[in-house]
Amino acid sequence: MIAPAPRHGTCDLHLHSDVSDGLLAPAELAARAARAGLTALALTDHDAVDGVAALRAAATQQVAGGEVRLEVIPAIELTARVRGGPQGNVHLLGYGLDPAAPRLAAAARHNRLAKRAQIEAILRRLAKDEQVHLGLDDVAPGRAPDAYVGRNQVAAALVRRGKAKTYRHAFQRFLGDRRVPPPAVVDAAEAVAALREAGALVVLAHPTHHDLDHHLAPLLALGLDGLEVYRPHAQGGLLERIERAAREHDLLVTGGSDWHGHHPDPPLGSWRVEPARIEAFLAAVRARAPR
Repeated sequence: MIAPAPRHGTCDLHLHSDVSDGLLAPAELAARAARAGLTALALTDHDAVDGVAALRAAATQQVAGGEVRLEVIPAIELTARVRGGPQGNVHLLGYGLDPAAPRLAAAARHNRLAKRAQIEAILRRLAKDEQVHLGLDDVAPGRAPDAYVGRNQVAAALVRRGKAKTYRHAFQRFLGDRRVPPPAVVDAAEAVAALREAGALVVLAHPTHHDLDHHLAPLLALGLDGLEVYRPHAQGGLLERIERAAREHDLLVTGGSDWHGHHPDPPLGSWRVEPARIEAFLAAVRARAPR
């Protein structure tokens, strides 16, 4: 099983910074990861790789300061449409990529603009149906026009306004998948091709029963490399099913907390995976990562 306890030689390969919808800047994320005893991490910001260089620089500073050495795997979480409908999108993790790859940059920017259009539609609905009036400046102040804006930022604004008690309450009350329009993101074939061209291994993020039923087969046909097997909310029958799917289709397995830093997320490093559990994946991604 996953090891939450050992302080050294452990990984978290699914983390978010404030480049997308996480709480911390990449440099602070590196500092906290080092203090928590993590030794390998991947910054998987939504539809953005801008934080990778800053995270690497901060990890290098940690080494120079005598702290725990941090291995940084360049990565992204790219949204992709597998099929139509409100539950037709998936998140694909790309690991060991070249952050400067132009086709990936274009796909990621397309998605960020699509997400912004989705958020604007959510804000219009909140004003019309809920009499909750929020603008983009309330949700994402100071963000560039093509920067990532997601539902986490809307949830934070709803909590600040007193319209929701917690992030979870905001999602349950206002922001559930069936209450918001799906963003017009790139299709899965283009997403996989862009990740491949960037040199990445392509992994299905946080697979659910729905994903296994409806999305796994078409992604396998596109050349999916792996599944995110180990994560905090994959337990019992779901965990067993994901592990079985990885075995049956000879897929690499990886793991990460999907940490954003917002309440009720536990402190960074509370969840971790032992390298031995994902040894084949680490070997494959290290062979691809730009030096």
